[in-house]
Amino acid sequence: MIIHGISIVATVSLILLISFVSISDVYCLSMPLLSNRRDAIVTITTATSSFFVWENNVPVTLATSTENYQEGPDGLKYLITREGTGQKPQRGQKIETSYTLWINSFPGEGAPGAAKKIDSSKKPIVGDQPFKVRVGVSQVIRGWDLALLDMKEGESRKLIVPPELGYGEKGIGPIPPKCTLYFEMTLTKVEPFEELLPEAKKWLEENPL
Repeated sequence: MIIHGISIVATVSLILLISFVSISDVYCLSMPLLSNRRDAIVTITTATSSFFVWENNVPVTLATSTENYQEGPDGLKYLITREGTGQKPQRGQKIETSYTLWINSFPGEGAPGAAKKIDSSKKPIVGDQPFKVRVGVSQVIRGWDLALLDMKEGESRKLIVPPELGYGEKGIGPIPPKCTLYFEMTLTKVEPFEELLPEAKKWLEENPL
């Protein structure tokens, strides 16, 4: 639904909401309009960015930035942006992944200018340096392990990781506590499977994801 000709002359008040999520996770913009225009309220959250216009005192959804995202395990959300053609990795298998990490939102999907890039495998001058890891053995955050095990080689995704599957209550470095993480990632390579030692197999059995 596209609306033309709405002139918004408003006082914009920014309210930071804190309720079991970090300050950076939830924003609410309240914009009272002139009496001869439709009242509008824009509510922006990192998990469900929604836009509303009030018509006859009823909010009408214009767009939801996560409406095409699929539900993954334990609160993950993901959007496949490029299909992969290779195999899916198994727990303990070596893989390589390209990534960019944002907080607050993906660029263009939250409040204007809210997305903040924290880290990326794509470096100036040297280019993309994919991250190498054994997947599914807790060498990375649990959200990554769960996502990568479900991806095919060559697949790209936009991944929304809730705090419980990321850095939790404490955060780390520039990532605040209880912060939702936004990854753009590609499973660039799945190494040939190596037979695991008995000790490694036992550890996997005793430590399910």
